[in-house]
Amino acid sequence: MAKNQEKSLDINDEYQQRLAKLARLKKQAIDPYPARSKKDTSVADFLNNFKKLLSSQQKITSAGRIVSLRLQGGSCFLNFEDYSGRVQVFIRKENIGEGEYQSFKDNVDTGDFVEFSGQAFETKTKEPTILVDGFKFLAKTLLPLPDQYYGLKDPDLRFRKRYLDLILNPKVKETFKLRSEVIKLTRQYFDKNGFMEVDTPVLQSVAGGATAQPFVTHHNALDIDMYLRVAPELYLKRLIVGGYDKVYEIARCFRNEGIDHQHNPEFTQIEAYWAYKDYTFLMDWMEKYFEFLVTSVNNGSTKIKNSADVIDFKAPYPRLDFKDTLEKALKIDLDKTNDQELAKIAKNAKLEVDKSWGRGKLLDELYKKFVRSKLIQPTFIVNHPLEVSPLAKKIVDRPNYVERFQLVVKTAEICNAFSELNDPLDQEKRFDEQRKLREAGDQEAQGADSDFVEALKHGMPPTVGLGVGIDRLVMLLGDIENIKEVILFPTMRPKNDD
Repeated sequence: MAKNQEKSLDINDEYQQRLAKLARLKKQAIDPYPARSKKDTSVADFLNNFKKLLSSQQKITSAGRIVSLRLQGGSCFLNFEDYSGRVQVFIRKENIGEGEYQSFKDNVDTGDFVEFSGQAFETKTKEPTILVDGFKFLAKTLLPLPDQYYGLKDPDLRFRKRYLDLILNPKVKETFKLRSEVIKLTRQYFDKNGFMEVDTPVLQSVAGGATAQPFVTHHNALDIDMYLRVAPELYLKRLIVGGYDKVYEIARCFRNEGIDHQHNPEFTQIEAYWAYKDYTFLMDWMEKYFEFLVTSVNNGSTKIKNSADVIDFKAPYPRLDFKDTLEKALKIDLDKTNDQELAKIAKNAKLEVDKSWGRGKLLDELYKKFVRSKLIQPTFIVNHPLEVSPLAKKIVDRPNYVERFQLVVKTAEICNAFSELNDPLDQEKRFDEQRKLREAGDQEAQGADSDFVEALKHGMPPTVGLGVGIDRLVMLLGDIENIKEVILFPTMRPKNDD
């Protein structure tokens, strides 16, 4: 018999045993899934106040999931845990009564949620313990947890069954605690600087605001195709047109792209727009943001350990011109290099060049290959090609380039920002160019949003906008290599159990 078949039989056998215990509890008129608990003390509170509770012998009630169980004749030791920690429990037959003890012994399993009432007790080995005088089943579990000793190691299983991952791998909880803290601190920084948090549509009639292939859905009542947003940008800028000066959104976005260690089709970013400011101002301001964020989560230090590197977020950060840096890396003059020559360079560099790639796409992929992949310390790449920046303002004396920057750290783009294009006729022309690229086969070209152009025709002041990827930021700060580790429920291929 194959090992996986044996395992399946073992699990099924235990499932049947647990169903029998469930039936027995019900037969004893015990509700295995009550609606209420009298828990008044967390594990952390019990442990932090143990000396005081021990001397006062104050009665407390705590509860959680049983993670280990050592049943003996007339007594048992067990450990349970809640979100705040793990604690030992000691149950004696004479303390709770023979019938109650027998019921507990006959029906309990690891994984069960149980409420325990009692007093602080110190064992001979000085371990803080709850000496129980009463208990209550809160949730009878029907499936066993994976072995505590071996843990849950298979990444695919961990991501599919995150609830088991959280139970068995304590460091995972710390990752998502860090993620929560990053979002709280980000809100704090933007709120303190006078920004207003807003919500914009996730369902959009035009997929605009970023160079990405969208997900398509259909609205039955209106009988129209709609798109999950690739970015909230065009709606946030409508709010600037409407009279707000500072707005931001922590936005869930969706891009119908490949999945790898840095990309998940569903991701989170903060986008913000600030009227009457430009990209040079914003670079200084974002340096302060990253210093604030990193020191807040890193005990006051601007330096973090990431794999073999020590990354320092102390400002200022180097500012490298896109064109100059790429020319230096490729040893060419971009102004004298045509698209066919760029495509040849890309092919020689083992890039999979698609016939739909225009000059902008070629430059961007070469930049990623020869420049971005070498950057470890926080570095601003500034002044990107016009072709890859259809929503950014042109540099006055360099019309083929725009007022844009990206912050790159450990080879990954962490922040993207630019002085926003507010010339409606120029924006209309660039949307037409994006439409032509899409018709030529570029599925990532931006949608042409005529309603947004109409909004711009009502006037938008000089504005700077930015986007920061929350997932990648948490990866960086938590020294994590796979984006699936920082998304609670990452996108996975459905598993065929047949």
